[in-house]
Parts: sequence; C-alpha cells; structure tokens
Amino acid sequence: MGLKTAASIAIGDKLSPRVKPIAQRQIDAYSGVRPKSIHTDAEWAKKKGFAAPLAQGLMSTGYVSQMMVDFLGEGFVRGGNLNVSFIQPVLAGDTLTVHGAVKSKEPEGANTRVTVEFWCENQQGVKTLVGTASGLAA
Repeated sequence: MGLKTAASIAIGDKLSPRVKPIAQRQIDAYSGVRPKSIHTDAEWAKKKGFAAPLAQGLMSTGYVSQMMVDFLGEGFVRGGNLNVSFIQPVLAGDTLTVHGAVKSKEPEGANTRVTVEFWCENQQGVKTLVGTASGLAA
C-alpha cells in the first residue's frame, strides 16, 4: 500500500467518524478482570465516585489510530504521531464517536505531514478526548 497523495487532501476535510459502543466485556478483555479496579469492578468504581467502570484511555487512542490508518494508511503506520488530552472519563455503556478534521499540511522531506485535529464525544455530546494526530502523505 502506498501513501495517500497530499494533493487529494484539503485543510478542513472531515474524516469519516467512527462510532464505538463501549461494553464492559471489551474493558475486561483490555485490562483483565481484577478486584478493586475502577476498570473492571463496578462496585469499586462506584466507591471511587464513578457511575460505572471506566474504559482505559488507550482504548480511545486506539480508535483514533484506527481512524488515522483508514485515512492515511501506510503514512500513519510509518510516520504517525498522536498528541492527546483525556478530559472526561469514558464509562462502560457509553457510545463514543471519534471525529477528525484536517488542520494543516506541511512539507516533510519528500512527503507532506498532514495533521488532523480530533475529538471523541460520548452519547451526550460531551468531549472525552481531544488532540492531534499526524501522518505522511506523498
């Protein structure tokens, strides 16, 4: 698979959103079921002030990475970067939607670095993660 061409990408282009239901089973598989864990023990999570167990932050970054691979393919795999801020917890039972829009294009060697501003929102429209991701285009 070759690199996507920079000429085919415009600043402001929106990436196809990804909708991800967050099931407790996925959280358990990601971290392993442990007692007294805010990720896998619902009673413990409630004792710590959360309505339900929390999804691990890296689950959300994985969804962003998946979106970027779909967008830039090899250009993200070979030259990708992520810069994220976790701003709200993601709970078991939430549905996340990952959004992205092209923010900039800058020459980098023989290629162009394409930077995407992204954010994740839960089913209530509350942002849970924001940041930028970038990769290479030819």
